[in-house]
Amino acid sequence: MRHVPHLYIEGDWNAPTVNTTEEQNRHLGKVLRLNKGKPVSYTDGRGRLGTGEWTGTGIVRGEESTWAAPQPLTLAVAVPSSRDRARFVVEKLAELGVPTLVWLDTRWGSGRVPPASKLKAWAVSALEQSRGAFLMETSDTVAQWSDLLEPIAVCSSAGARPEPSNKPRTVVVGPEGGLSSEEIPAGASQVKLGETILRIETAAIAAAIIFRDQ
Repeated sequence: MRHVPHLYIEGDWNAPTVNTTEEQNRHLGKVLRLNKGKPVSYTDGRGRLGTGEWTGTGIVRGEESTWAAPQPLTLAVAVPSSRDRARFVVEKLAELGVPTLVWLDTRWGSGRVPPASKLKAWAVSALEQSRGAFLMETSDTVAQWSDLLEPIAVCSSAGARPEPSNKPRTVVVGPEGGLSSEEIPAGASQVKLGETILRIETAAIAAAIIFRDQ
């Protein structure tokens, strides 16, 4: 069975046909060699999924359904030292269905947040790849500890194994140099992801898997 492309279609859908972008049309027609009239699936990134037919410039809407919103979870991640590693974090967390990613300002962090346009493009690509229904929220704004929603769990080698009954709203992944004990809020719990020291992107993926469905 041939692969059915999955597309993110931004905006409100008020007409029987929704428009696809020039980039999407080029990818479908020239890269995937999809013929007009062939089936595609699509989402608005807010929980609505549908299947329809590609016309060459848009999608004739077909059967649609709405998914329940995921449990609220924010991954607050120190910015990695390179753009490629930041992209990896965005793409993998989006593929795993993490609702929100924020970049956290930490004392020993050294990375720079990529532009908002890049972050969104990476998140959209991951959404389409994973055939998801919700576009992960992220931005180029750097968050402070005081911005984080409680309860907060901080990933730390000195922490305890996560308890299934402990459901944090925000999970923090620190920088390569670790987190200063002075910057961790007094009410935050510390959780251990494993027996080894993980890189930022590895820790972010492990935390997403552990806490996403709690």
